Formats: sequence, C-alpha cells, structure tokens
Amino acid sequence: MLILALLAAAQAAPAPSDVKAYGDWAVACDNIRFCEATSLMPGEDLSGDPPQVSITREGGPAGDVSLEITPNAEYRGAWRIEVDGKPVANGSVTGPSIVLQGAAAAELIDAMLKGQAMTTRAGDGKVLSQASLKGISASLRYFDASQGRAGARSAFVAKGPGSAAAVPGAPPVPRVQFVRPSGKPDAIPAALRTAMGKQSDCDSVYEGGEGEKPKVETHALGGGKTLALIPCGSGAYNFSTVPFIVERGKAVVARFDHVPGWTQSEGIATLVNADWDAAKAELSSYTKGRGIGDCGSSEGYVWDGAMFRLVEARAMGECRGSANWLRIWKAEPVAR
Repeated sequence: MLILALLAAAQAAPAPSDVKAYGDWAVACDNIRFCEATSLMPGEDLSGDPPQVSITREGGPAGDVSLEITPNAEYRGAWRIEVDGKPVANGSVTGPSIVLQGAAAAELIDAMLKGQAMTTRAGDGKVLSQASLKGISASLRYFDASQGRAGARSAFVAKGPGSAAAVPGAPPVPRVQFVRPSGKPDAIPAALRTAMGKQSDCDSVYEGGEGEKPKVETHALGGGKTLALIPCGSGAYNFSTVPFIVERGKAVVARFDHVPGWTQSEGIATLVNADWDAAKAELSSYTKGRGIGDCGSSEGYVWDGAMFRLVEARAMGECRGSANWLRIWKAEPVAR
C-alpha cells in the first residue's frame, strides 16, 4: 500500500514543460496543451527596441488562435502590417497592443509563415515594430505536434486531410485545493531565528557584516501555521529567501510539490524575489536571468495545509529581449 501511495504521489507531481528556441522565436506548450510562441531579437544583435509579437493557441479541436503585437512606442491610431514589404493587414489600435483573433489571426499567421520579416507601421508609415520571422515555421510546427494537430486541416504547418474534430481534446486543468490565510503570524524568538539561519546556512552569507542580520518576514497561513521567509543573500537584482513553516515554536523548511527553479541544496527550497499575496493566498518566486528581465523563470504556489503546491510556472531561457515569459505549467487553485 505504501508503494502504491508513493507512486500516486509521484504521478500527481507537476511536470512543467520546457521552452524551445527556433531561430528568432521561442515556444512552449504546457500541461493542458496551451501553446505560445514569442518573438526574439534576431541573432546576437541586442541593439534597438525588441519586437514583442506573441502567438497563442488553445488545445483541443477548436484550438482558438490569438496574435498580439505590442508596438515599441505608446501609439494609438491606424496601423498596417507588412510581411516582406507587402501589406497583409490593417486596422486601428486603441490600447497598448494590437490583438487579432480567430480567422483574422490565422490569415496573418499564414502570411508570416511565407515571409522573412514583419513590420508594423503607423498610419503615416512610421515603423512601430519589426520582427524576424526566422524560426516561426518550426515554432508553429511544434504547436501542431504538441496539440496532436499534425495531419489535420486545422494545423498551422503540418497540414493534412484530417478533420479538426479528430484533434484530441485538451487535458483538464489540474485542481489544487488551498487553505485561505487566517489569524496572525507567530513571533519569531531570537533562538528560533538563529536555528533557522543555521539550518538553512543563510546566516553564513552575512558573517562578517556590520549590524544585525536581516529581519525575517512572516505571514499567517491559517491553522496555527506561519510562513517565515529567511533572507539568504542577494545580487544586483535577485534576492534569495528560504521559506520555513513555524508552528508552536518549532520551524521546518517548507515543502513544495515542485521545488522552485533556484533551489540548489537538496531539502532546502530557495525562493528568489519572493512575494506573499494574502489576497490570492499565493507565494511566488521570480528569478531574473539579467537585470532587464528578458529571461528567467517564475513560479506561483498555494498552501494546501501541508505543502506549497505549484499553480503556475513560466520561463524564458533566451536572453534576447522578450518580456513575455512562456507558461509551462497551469493548475486551478480551489479554496477548501
């Protein structure tokens, strides 16, 4: 029975997907077959303003399509899109981005698949955004394969005679029960603070420094439990934290069903730029690969009374100008 229970637990553990890069595009499909591709700065040239073009498609036979272009400047008014200098779409934008959906998005994507570069212009011809289309075909072929759409007429690239109705349905979104926070956080006595700093080895980071060690951030989780975040060093833009659960004067390192991406020491989960949102009952970690935030990883967790459970993970492995980190895991938090 114990073996069966362990197997069940292992099967239930989140398994975030990977971000792939093809040419000047990055792509990911998550656990519910939601796929997204985003544009990158061409090659090693990181000069100028980065393009921000995103294509998304839902899993399942319907496979709703959306394309979003975020101009480099705050622009409102008429626009037109050109692929290799040929006008392929036009309209008017009233918000921060141009969004095309359904047939309009599919038509533009078809034109993009046949070109090398896409330019978005204002009504007066001024360039608002430029994006390389190198790699977009491979990225959207990845959509087709991951969603089981290859060989169907509804595929982006791997088209065939198959019916869209034969495309497999999207898996259900995993549901994760969580406890709403309540009560007040426990005070952290000096002896307990010292013990947590020693167990996590975080206090060694501050040895030889002037003044007191950084203060511990605490939050009530409910059920008499307190989340204590122990500072564990910092860099120019990343601040590390080890989370403990405090109850009745004792502290243990918090457990996670999927450890944060920054964790290096087995059994000692490490968060980066940690934040606790009591209104959402969510603990988040956000690791930047570099200061401008165009690469890195992020995770969001809810507390189920015994451990933190992953509800969303995003990542961007390419430090090439994209502010759009791609979703690689999704679950639905449900309050108990």
